[in-house]
Amino acid sequence: RLTKLGDYRSASGGRPHRVSVNADLNIYAFLVTLIHEFAHYTTFVRHRRWTQPHGPHWKGEYARLMRPFLSRTVFPADLLRSLEKHLLDAPASSCQDQDLMRALKRYDAEPTPFLEDIPERTIFRFNNRLFVKGAQVRKRFKCRCLNDRRNYLIDPLAEVQVQGSMPARRAS
Repeated sequence: RLTKLGDYRSASGGRPHRVSVNADLNIYAFLVTLIHEFAHYTTFVRHRRWTQPHGPHWKGEYARLMRPFLSRTVFPADLLRSLEKHLLDAPASSCQDQDLMRALKRYDAEPTPFLEDIPERTIFRFNNRLFVKGAQVRKRFKCRCLNDRRNYLIDPLAEVQVQGSMPARRAS
């Protein structure tokens, strides 16, 4: 899966509760995602359907379940700092916490660059389409799709495959 790191499904129709986590995550991202999803399970068991998926009950469960792992014997120091900050007010997804995403990404076996890491006018592949990186507009980058010649605003933490760069503009 490209869009989700993990998922929780409550028991229904005779099926048991189910937690899934992408197997291609590094060990730290896997653990953070597993605990995130398991917090959904424990929140559901305690509160049933009377709670929001990422509301205060879930945030409390997530912090409670994560607490025993917040140690340098489990996480490297840089990642531990990012996690502690993340847990102060955890967003719905660890992907929304840019500091945590950058810290987790450093431990990937084969890291791919983020859009924010490549220079302007670089050609890159994202979601099976070719783009040229443009200027930053607020938080996102305005990128020109070479397939349909439309502009798109793309998240700075999108993982991209660099293809080359646009030729330099000639002076008139």
